[in-house]
Amino acid sequence: MLKRWFKRKDISNEDPALDLRNQRPGAGEIRSQGSNETLFLAPLPVYTGQVQASSRNFSLMNDVFLEMGGSNRGLVEQGKILAAGIWMVLMTAFALPVVMSLILALTSSPEAGEGFFDTIGFMYDASTMPAFYAACCIAIYFSGIVSNVRKQAKTYPLRFNRQRREVCFVDSKTHRVLIVPWESVVAWVSNSQAVTSYGATRQYGFGIGLEDEEQDRVHFITIPQFSDAHALGLWAAIRNYMEEGQLVDAPDPWLTALGLFPSGDRLKNYEGLHSFGIEHEDARFMGSLDDEGQHLSAEERERYGYSKRTPWPLRWWYVRRVLTFWKMPFMLAEWGHRKGRPVFPEQVQAWSEPLPPEQWASPSAALLKANQQVRNAMDSQGATFSAACKEAGLH
Repeated sequence: MLKRWFKRKDISNEDPALDLRNQRPGAGEIRSQGSNETLFLAPLPVYTGQVQASSRNFSLMNDVFLEMGGSNRGLVEQGKILAAGIWMVLMTAFALPVVMSLILALTSSPEAGEGFFDTIGFMYDASTMPAFYAACCIAIYFSGIVSNVRKQAKTYPLRFNRQRREVCFVDSKTHRVLIVPWESVVAWVSNSQAVTSYGATRQYGFGIGLEDEEQDRVHFITIPQFSDAHALGLWAAIRNYMEEGQLVDAPDPWLTALGLFPSGDRLKNYEGLHSFGIEHEDARFMGSLDDEGQHLSAEERERYGYSKRTPWPLRWWYVRRVLTFWKMPFMLAEWGHRKGRPVFPEQVQAWSEPLPPEQWASPSAALLKANQQVRNAMDSQGATFSAACKEAGLH
């Protein structure tokens, strides 16, 4: 009974802006509901003119398929936040009473030693409850990290096959496989505004809807984003991969021109203990840049943006590592990676096998025509994405 009362409702199907079954959207269509605004990018994944985002949202990418989800990226930062919380508890429980007692003893009692020992016991008693509440908050935060890792270990990534031009979704509970055509996938960018006592806040998100004709429902995949640019860049990365075969994690052309090619641990698509070595290597590289200005005077170094001369340029990097318990965040990320994720059913593994080039699926005539019209309207006439799609008759 309690489970029925507290069961989380699927609000996606109740949102009029996302009623994909009764109100089929079109690319470039904008739907508003209250303070929420939704811009649809597909079906019919046409040209958007946006710059693609980074590969942090993708866990695997090759010449056959791309996987969205299933990556542990972000766990290192969460581990660093956890370390900061632990220090807060330790400072509240042990350091703060000593400091406060010392201050009171020095400012209010003529005999500092006697005043200090008189008040320190009271201060420890007073700091017990705040430290306890802080420890509870840290425990809740850590339990959230563990819960997310375990949930990810049971959740299948969304797989895009560019050779077949299809998208595969596997239900994490029933393990049912749903394969839909790429050009029928519904994608959107949403933003909503809320007013709180601290001011107005805005939230952004990227979503994908996959229609299941057999069960007469839509499967929603939503990912919070930092901004509209991040959400649009994520879709641009997926579309560029499916339509043009571009790999999101391809080396930056500027780095290639400098002869800097990622290799070894830098090519791994997850965070772990190897990330500690990468951070150390980057810190050493940044510290070595100061060596180039050793012949400059102190005034010239300041003028040209060099830091002050120091025999140990990495001192603050080591201080930060100590404050985050050295490799603890990276060990947490390594544990999250080793928890793994579910193995795809044999049907999906067979579907993911490469095909001979002559068997690759081709874009539809409707998509090719719409792409040409939208690209011409945006690049030649300066139209917005929504206006270009409307001119092409997509909505």
